[in-house]
Amino acid sequence: MPSARPSRLWLSIAWPFFLFVVAGSTVLMLWMERAATRESRAVFTTLARTNADFLRNAHLPATEQMMGYLGRMLNLHAYLRDGATLLPDPGNGALRGDLSRLTAAGGVTSWGKNEAVAMPVRSGLDLLLVRPAEPAYLFLWRPETAAILGIFWLLSIGLAWSISRGVVLPIRQLAGRLPHIEDDPAATLPGAERRDELGDLARAYLAARGQIATEREKRRQAERMALLGRMATSLAHEIHNPLSAIRMHAQLLQSAPGEVAATVPVLIHETGRIESLVNQWMFLTKPEPPSTSPTELAPLIAEGVHAQSAAAAHAGVRIETQVPGGLNVNGDRRRLAQAIANTIVNAIQAMPRGGTLRIGAGKNGAGIALTFQDSGPGFSPQALERYRELFYSEKEGGMGIGLSVTAEILEAHGGGIEVRNNEQGGRVTFHLPSL
Repeated sequence: MPSARPSRLWLSIAWPFFLFVVAGSTVLMLWMERAATRESRAVFTTLARTNADFLRNAHLPATEQMMGYLGRMLNLHAYLRDGATLLPDPGNGALRGDLSRLTAAGGVTSWGKNEAVAMPVRSGLDLLLVRPAEPAYLFLWRPETAAILGIFWLLSIGLAWSISRGVVLPIRQLAGRLPHIEDDPAATLPGAERRDELGDLARAYLAARGQIATEREKRRQAERMALLGRMATSLAHEIHNPLSAIRMHAQLLQSAPGEVAATVPVLIHETGRIESLVNQWMFLTKPEPPSTSPTELAPLIAEGVHAQSAAAAHAGVRIETQVPGGLNVNGDRRRLAQAIANTIVNAIQAMPRGGTLRIGAGKNGAGIALTFQDSGPGFSPQALERYRELFYSEKEGGMGIGLSVTAEILEAHGGGIEVRNNEQGGRVTFHLPSL
């Protein structure tokens, strides 16, 4: 998702745009102030010309009384200038001097806080009108000023929205999706239909995502083939030994039929080893959901111990079980037996000079804990970290798939595995939900 804070792109566009609006508003107000001043002076000049024409055509006497009446009617100061004489007398020497210097050309002259215009009535007689100069800021309170500025700001807001909608938003959307390009499920991207640079960018994103997905699938296939190759090599190596034993004992049966009693258990054991390896191979290459049914753990443990009794006796390992009856789980009997066999085999191989494997089980909250405690040297730090990793094994000739397959089986049943060391040796615990 796009970040809640303003993006750098948005700021890089908004800041110049804000300066543009401020500068545009300032220029617009200065222009309107000058236009208002010109209009006001034009009206002032027209007023003076109209009254000068009236005095000329009406042949009214040039008296102080007449000027006073005209000034009150126009709400300003009116004077007649006859040569150097002003009627009425302003009573202010500075103002008198300024009025005496006015040129009767119809232009407005400003000084101090006043502005005046002189308009000829007849030869030698001029009409002077004086009023306070309007402050420049008064034009801001005019309705037309507010209307013009409002239109300008509305247009600016519309332009800002258009830029944000057309440029910033598509880029922010693209930037928000770019870190997740490998997992982006959407088939389209807003803006990909555009025929400009942003459209090119969106289409390049979609093309890159397609290429990444293709390369990822190729990589997955290559890794899968490499994994299958390693598994095939390891499986062939592991199957070689029991096949050699089966061939040798079959030859003994052929040459010495009396050895059947001693040979058949070996054939059965080595055939079981091959079956176990093939089952694990099938589980890794084609995992399927477990086919569950109510299963009691005690018989499964007994079968697993019996199946590995010859290997345990050969290694000098004593197996002790304390698994009470009545511990039932909803499980796949074949796969749970595979997990138990893997763990027993690992424990026996961890004690090549003999030892004890204690198998116990009991309730653990809402589930069942099944423990395998051996008296061997325990797991190395690397093995504790990497026991779930396929093909990682510290045993010479080991495939490195036993605990990995076991963990997968338990998790498929809604449980898990715990591997650790204690003062007795290595300890593996199965956690399974109770039925």
